[in-house]
Amino acid sequence: MRVVIGIVLSTLLTSCAGRSSAAPAAPPAAAPVAPLTCTHRLGSRPVARAAAPLAPSVSTPPSRLIVHAQLPLATLAAELERSIAPRLAEGTVAIGPAGVVRYGVDRGAFSLSIADGQLVVETPLDARAQACSGRRCYADCEPRALLRASIPLWLRPDYRFDRSQVSLEFTNGCKVRALGGLLSVDVTPLLKSAITPQLARVRREIDSRLPDVRADVERGWQQLSTPRALPLGGCVVIEPLGWVQGPVQESRGMAHARFALLARPELRNDCEGAPVEGAPLPPLSADASLPDEDGVTFGMELPLADLALAFKGTTSPAGIGPRYHVTEATIDARGERVGAELALADEVCGSVAIEAQPVFDGEEGIIRLSAATFSDSAENERVRAAGLEPAALARQLAELPRLATPVSLPMLRVAPRALAALYSDPKLALRVRVASMRAAGAAARGTKVVAWVEGRGSLLLELK
Repeated sequence: MRVVIGIVLSTLLTSCAGRSSAAPAAPPAAAPVAPLTCTHRLGSRPVARAAAPLAPSVSTPPSRLIVHAQLPLATLAAELERSIAPRLAEGTVAIGPAGVVRYGVDRGAFSLSIADGQLVVETPLDARAQACSGRRCYADCEPRALLRASIPLWLRPDYRFDRSQVSLEFTNGCKVRALGGLLSVDVTPLLKSAITPQLARVRREIDSRLPDVRADVERGWQQLSTPRALPLGGCVVIEPLGWVQGPVQESRGMAHARFALLARPELRNDCEGAPVEGAPLPPLSADASLPDEDGVTFGMELPLADLALAFKGTTSPAGIGPRYHVTEATIDARGERVGAELALADEVCGSVAIEAQPVFDGEEGIIRLSAATFSDSAENERVRAAGLEPAALARQLAELPRLATPVSLPMLRVAPRALAALYSDPKLALRVRVASMRAAGAAARGTKVVAWVEGRGSLLLELK
């Protein structure tokens, strides 16, 4: 997984051979090749370098990955069709001297829609009522009603739905004439009183068919919280921080929900030190203005030792100042910057210590160093005493190493779509939209250097 650019390109030539006198009778010897000469010798360092200052460990900035979830409303309607019997109510209601009213109420097909942040479930009710005296039924009518259930789609902080609210509205009443037409009886209120107790059963059936969002989120949270070792080396750490719900809308017969996962995703060198268990699932928050897409910052971690290898063997720019090459390099973290102690040989020889800022930008996927300075004023004086300009030498040294990140930007642009295809199945389609991706900086962190990639896009989950 780790890609190291720097290799040892040259060896140190330090021996200086002396000339010996030739005997008079001996044939003349070939002139020796002039050895490399240290013309700019850096004096010895009088004191050890100061310890790296304590600094908070730099973290990958929190990201907000927008997740779109789509569910066909017809799927939930089919669930309700299977679970709620067509006959909702039947029975008999006394109407005094006129006898009784016998009735039966059947529901029609369910229709679902979304309005004002609520899922609205409607079904027409068709009833038949007969006024009977003894064994003789002398009048009948066919009242109609509309049963409506409303479910708030903004989940509670515990990731659960509030209970649905069920109502009944008669769209066509029912009156019967009794006692030879002398008495007119409106049986609509009687039917409503008889049907109303059944509404609680309908509400319970509807609520039971709503998805158990919390159980699904908790399973996903545990999966996201678990570091994943990769087959060829490296470790993916998501570090989820929370969930945010956005609005739920209807589009072309689909319930379209929008969520955001707050996280700090990283590709680390290994899983050592990564938390085995994540934090408990935090309460759900809500944001009615949640956008369609947002930015995600992804960190890639490499050992500082790889940066030391990238230094080793590098040579000074041709034609610019005296020659030197790096024979040894030791790197440590100085807050978010790095400190590099370098052993030089050739026309410049000795050791120097610089500090610089890791940089990750452009399309190459390369970590480099910038804004270099010598570690303290004493280092500057040593460089000047050797006849060199400190600022120029520090800048040249910082430009030597080029460290490749584990995954290139072109690979990262393709990877999300490949992963989406891998995780899709017959019940779930997963698609990723990547609008943009760019290198977005780097910093030292303990014994590692982390480079960040900033992407913009969204994730679509479609339940079939």
